Amino acid sequence: MKTMSGKFLTLSSIIGLTVLLAGCSTMCGQKKHHRAPAPKQQVEAVMFYQTYEEADVNRVGAQMYTHSSRGGESQMGTIKFAETDAGLKMEVDLKDLRPGKVYTMRVHQCKPCNSGMCCSNSAMPMTLPTLKIANAGRLQESFMIRGLTAQQLNNAKLYLERDGGYKAAWGTIGQAW
Repeated sequence: MKTMSGKFLTLSSIIGLTVLLAGCSTMCGQKKHHRAPAPKQQVEAVMFYQTYEEADVNRVGAQMYTHSSRGGESQMGTIKFAETDAGLKMEVDLKDLRPGKVYTMRVHQCKPCNSGMCCSNSAMPMTLPTLKIANAGRLQESFMIRGLTAQQLNNAKLYLERDGGYKAAWGTIGQAW
């Protein structure tokens, strides 16, 4: 029995050693390395901005008209507005102004529509440059206006008044420029 238990002890020792060596064959003698955490995936932020058609208004202008001597109306030229770093640039290119007369510009704010019935009866509270021509011909001048934007003028009616309120010319300011 003693030999049997000795043999059994020897056999179990050999099996234990075999299992130990088998498990150690891949990891024994090596330092344990901890896996570095996987880098976090970067997520791209996508931003959406809603814009409106009128949000980018920086150039507007008006084709100006006057009463024709033959009845109806005739084109006088244009008044254009463009936003710059220095302010709102106003470019005037008009004909048929009466020499020696002072023309005052008045702007009446309008809602978008196809008639003058959508416009305010009173002018916007602003002072725009006056226009005057010495001799008959074409008036071409530029002015810088501060504190006013093209967006504020968009869809408005522009009137040139002389002689105490006579509407000598008119036009609708829009984005077609």
